Amino acid sequence: MLATLFRLEVLKARRSLALLMVLACPLMVVLLNTGLLLRHAGPDGIGARAWQGFWMGNQAVWCYFMLPLYLALCTGLVNAVEHRQNGWRLMLTLPVGARRLYLAKLLVALAMAALAHLCLLLLAMAVGVLLLGGSAGAEPARAMATALLAALAASLPVLVLQHTLSWTSQNIVLPLALGVCATMGIIQLGSSEYWRFFPWTYPLMAANGSDPAMRQAALVLGLGSGLVLLALGCWWAGHRRQPA
Repeated sequence: MLATLFRLEVLKARRSLALLMVLACPLMVVLLNTGLLLRHAGPDGIGARAWQGFWMGNQAVWCYFMLPLYLALCTGLVNAVEHRQNGWRLMLTLPVGARRLYLAKLLVALAMAALAHLCLLLLAMAVGVLLLGGSAGAEPARAMATALLAALAASLPVLVLQHTLSWTSQNIVLPLALGVCATMGIIQLGSSEYWRFFPWTYPLMAANGSDPAMRQAALVLGLGSGLVLLALGCWWAGHRRQPA
């Protein structure tokens, strides 16, 4: 039943802007950093330092600014399908448990987040091939892939929180406002000792932490708190039969 619901939610997402955002958001990040890369290119072309800054810039801009907004946007769009025209009433009159529907929609949002991370990596690699003729090497790509995978895993609590808010509220402005406010919080708390108390900083620390211990702590905190919030969210969804 869960696999069937997942396929159904994927078909619904294909008719919304959600899939477009999978490509559009990473593309904006890569275009910004490509512009900075070309601006700082020296007379002899793109140096090793500028190229390294390009990879780190993509990770930083994604985790600092775009990822919180993207998670708010994709979860909002996934749930907005049901909020329009009272779709919840139809779905929950079928022999489908609210918990399974909640989990299926969350899995779709997680899959879209994974695809967005993959698009970011592939677009960055494409820039390397176009500008450096394939001479950039595979090491920066492997390092970025590892960092983005850690960021995706550490973003689980944020995904669950945004999904639950979008599930509850018909107004997509609320989850987007939370994403914007969270971005401001990352700027304030991302470089302080209080980052552990703010889940939106976990992807940034897991990907770009200053030392391996910090990155490991962010990953453990993200996965642990995400699984706890997921269990609470599934329990809550089963008791709240119909979203508002």
